[in-house]
Amino acid sequence: MNQLSIVSAIEPGSNEGPRVLIVDDDPDSAEITARMLGEGGNFRVRCVESAEEAYVALSLVGASAEEERLAYDIVIMDIMMPQVDGIEATAAIRTTRRGAFVPILMLSGRRDLDALGQAFMAGASDFVTKPIEPVELQARVRTLLRLKREQERRQARERQLVESNRELQQSVIDGTLIDRATGMPSRAWAEMTLRECRTNGVPLAAAMVQIDELDAYIAFHGMRGAERLHADIMRRLQSVPAPLGATLAAWDEGRFIVLLPGTKDTARIAALCAGLQRAVEYPAMPHGNALHHDRVRVSTANGWRPAAQAAELPSALIASLADESFRGRRSVENA
Repeated sequence: MNQLSIVSAIEPGSNEGPRVLIVDDDPDSAEITARMLGEGGNFRVRCVESAEEAYVALSLVGASAEEERLAYDIVIMDIMMPQVDGIEATAAIRTTRRGAFVPILMLSGRRDLDALGQAFMAGASDFVTKPIEPVELQARVRTLLRLKREQERRQARERQLVESNRELQQSVIDGTLIDRATGMPSRAWAEMTLRECRTNGVPLAAAMVQIDELDAYIAFHGMRGAERLHADIMRRLQSVPAPLGATLAAWDEGRFIVLLPGTKDTARIAALCAGLQRAVEYPAMPHGNALHHDRVRVSTANGWRPAAQAAELPSALIASLADESFRGRRSVENA
């Protein structure tokens, strides 16, 4: 019996049931083992006569396209075989990904009890001594199959947990690097870019955009209105053509930052600031509660720093805006 066959006392023609690989150099002994299994249930059995044939049947080596599609729920392995015995074969199977978890039931003559310790060290799951008792064989096989199903369910739960953790971690990362209010890169993302510039020795130019009189706007329109204003300003800022490599990010409430790693050209970034201001202020968005003007306006500051001082640039830009606030000069170059 060297092909996959149905052995069953219940449904002889069924294609269902656990898949069993019997490895025994004695064909008559293998046939007896298969028939004993059939007395206790419905199994699909294949018998092979050597460890080398078992490796192929388990798709460990030299498997054909058809054999690669076969998988076995349990292996019944005779210890005493010529050339490669059952202990060595079990150890070889256990070193492979396909064979790491398949149950292996060892068949041993009573005189081979001393070898059972070696068999378990090699990776055997259980053993049955010869002459085989059908009830014991069936009980051992059912127990190993039940343990295998439990192990598969546990592995499936572990895979699901790993995937859930990965998705959770990704959502945390996404939530950290993406500003929820505007949907644009967040301050965490901008600070990560600043650290990378410092680490990699890359100079950095930046522009800070600040909404003028935001507190007064919130007092008049409320937080919902402020959120809509942020989203509208974000869309306008994103529409401005920017130098290659520039990225716009949310910094904090009422402020946005444009980062240009590797750039020292202050004239170029000053021109970008002018474009950002125009995009926000034309067409006009009514403010409703401003002290100095009737529409929403923004101030900008720009400058650059060498790599070692890149992380200090946003604070310097904010300080420049504070110094120049409402003095008629709303675009500040921070040298």
